[in-house]
Amino acid sequence: MKKLLLFLTGLMICTTLFSQDSITKSYWTDGTACNIPKHRWELGLFTASRYGITDRLELSAHPLMVFVMPQVKIKVGWGEYAGFRLATEHGIFYPTQFMRLVATKGTGGLISPEFTIPQMFAISNRFLVSYKPFRNALLTAHGGISFAIKFGPLDRRTTIDLPIIYPRLAVFYNEPELDAGIDFRGKFVPRFGWLFNVENFIVCGTKQNYFIENKGVLAYTSKKETLRIEAGYKLCFGKYPAGPQWHLLPVVDLVFGL
Repeated sequence: MKKLLLFLTGLMICTTLFSQDSITKSYWTDGTACNIPKHRWELGLFTASRYGITDRLELSAHPLMVFVMPQVKIKVGWGEYAGFRLATEHGIFYPTQFMRLVATKGTGGLISPEFTIPQMFAISNRFLVSYKPFRNALLTAHGGISFAIKFGPLDRRTTIDLPIIYPRLAVFYNEPELDAGIDFRGKFVPRFGWLFNVENFIVCGTKQNYFIENKGVLAYTSKKETLRIEAGYKLCFGKYPAGPQWHLLPVVDLVFGL
């Protein structure tokens, strides 16, 4: 036990001594209350890309999915109070085109073509608060709510019972949907860091009402903050229409900073 305490103490001291940059300088901070600087781009290969409109206003969207399942978010920074950084995130999500594309028989078909997918979109609002428990580490808590607007009925048999996808579409079958979670990230040494987060989804109006996702990654950042490489896992649990299921998925991403 003493050896473990000494190791953890040494790790925290190394984190403090060897890391020169504060993580709240706002690079690579998607999912926190920090905003990227004005005019900076962060282009993700598998995750959403971000652009700093101003130092306190940030736009994000996925460059590939924007054509079939667009989700656009704006994050507004509200400043720092007593060591806590505050932000709100507001988004709109339009899945109609994607669901119509996969409503086909054969390869790629996830929904039976007999069903009609109406025009619909969801509006989400989230509050984020970030705090530095020690130097070069950032702890964030968030909570939010989503509502769906549909221009026609949506048959419940059109659900796509897959991890990651199902929790984000559940709001269109049972609304509203609540989400809450934590994000903990930091640096071991200047170029290497870690990220660990947990996100919970609670869907109102159904017994298939709870989903949780846990993501853990190690990350390398280039010296000039122009490239970030992440590798790790995502563990998912959910109450799907077919019953409770667990999924363990690999996570790999490249993010370019400009």
